Amino acid sequence: MPLTMWAGLWGGPAGPGIDAVSIVKRIADQADHPLTVVQIGANDGEMGDPLHDVIVSYGWRGVLVEPLPHLFTALRNTYRDTPGIACEQTAVGTENGSMTMYTVPWKPGDPVWAIGLSSFRRDVILESANLMPDIAERIEEVTVPVMRLDTLLAKHQINHIDLLQIDTEGYDYEILKQIDFSRTWAPRHLIYEACHLGDSLEKARAILRDAGYQVFPAGYDDYAYRD
Repeated sequence: MPLTMWAGLWGGPAGPGIDAVSIVKRIADQADHPLTVVQIGANDGEMGDPLHDVIVSYGWRGVLVEPLPHLFTALRNTYRDTPGIACEQTAVGTENGSMTMYTVPWKPGDPVWAIGLSSFRRDVILESANLMPDIAERIEEVTVPVMRLDTLLAKHQINHIDLLQIDTEGYDYEILKQIDFSRTWAPRHLIYEACHLGDSLEKARAILRDAGYQVFPAGYDDYAYRD
């Protein structure tokens, strides 16, 4: 079944079981060659990661970025024996240089996913206060290296992206705005975290639809595709 038709079956409200993991698996199954991926906000490369299994099983190649030192060390270790995968210790922002990131050191009793809880937006971190009541007092500011998206791609000589996956806890819209959809590297498939975008969510969807993408809600994410 063509991917556009398959996606159309659950257009509008996402169907049960339709999430980033199932979408990526479907993309991998349909491809007849290893694909090129760029992942922004890769965490440790395993926990809740929709790309890990297909990268390893299907021989995908590309670049994965993570700015926090302890997570980057884990990410690099995750893919130490995976050819074709480059790991870059950086965030993606609007300017090359550095930015302040908000993070919360994990402690026993926290949800396991909080190990990677970090964002350029403090308000997004505070959204987890219902599960971590003392989170406001525990937030730390960390200066992290930042690259623009085009700088990252030029550094790694990427001129074609089959799938761009973004998970940056509320900063995804700022990255989507950097995509030049007329360039050869403009991604065919896009998955980005929609749940923290607030008023920017419809703006993000409008940018993609204007560029010729079909956009489908998929759990906490959006999936966008164009021929």
